[in-house]
Amino acid sequence: MDIIPKSLPRTNEKVLEILSLHNPWESKVLDLGAGEGYFSSLLSEKFLEKGIDRIAEHMSACDLFPREFKFGKITCDFCDFNSSFPYRDNSFKAVCSIEVIEHLENIFHLMREVYRILQPGGVAVITTPNILNMNSRLTTFITGFPLLYGPLPLFSHEPQDLGGHINPVSLYYLTYIAKRVGFKEVKIHTDRLKRSARLLALFLYPLIKIGEKILFKKMKKENKHIFDENYEFISNINSFHILLGRTLILEAIK
Repeated sequence: MDIIPKSLPRTNEKVLEILSLHNPWESKVLDLGAGEGYFSSLLSEKFLEKGIDRIAEHMSACDLFPREFKFGKITCDFCDFNSSFPYRDNSFKAVCSIEVIEHLENIFHLMREVYRILQPGGVAVITTPNILNMNSRLTTFITGFPLLYGPLPLFSHEPQDLGGHINPVSLYYLTYIAKRVGFKEVKIHTDRLKRSARLLALFLYPLIKIGEKILFKKMKKENKHIFDENYEFISNINSFHILLGRTLILEAIK
């Protein structure tokens, strides 16, 4: 049975690459928002490469629609990500959530629950569309909506019936929420650089850097302590991998 990814294959591959740096294979990994099970199937192959064939002992999956899950080596638990997750504290060495948070009403809740079910030293790898790449910035400027976002049905359909992107999250707020809920180390990656964004960056980068200098000067004058606390993240907002990157990938260590 073919398993169709609901997110881009390259995004899944990059998540697996980041996950592999933490060597979670002797412990347990959760595919949170598993869809049909595409990432679970990739994860299973990695466990088998490591000589671990009791997949169900090392992997779990959950989704709002578990009946859609097609990967037969494990079961998929029902999970409403706006409610408490059906797992005990400190259950997993790693939690991977690919293109889920933009569909949720309460991102803080998701992050708190992910933090709760992770073991100390465990890693969360969470992805979402990068609304700060050049294409999305231009789209927002022209239409008022970031790339991959737009008006949603109020009453005629449920949002998930039409894609369900209800909560655009930028780099700063993704890292801010992760730090606020307790993650001690936070890094941002992207899956690939968009060629179409490079030409836009070539023309607009000088203007962006001027705007950045104005913002930094204002922040240092009015709220220097806040500027100092946030510098690691706000200085990354206009970096090339954010201006050109297709997908934001958060790597957060408990």
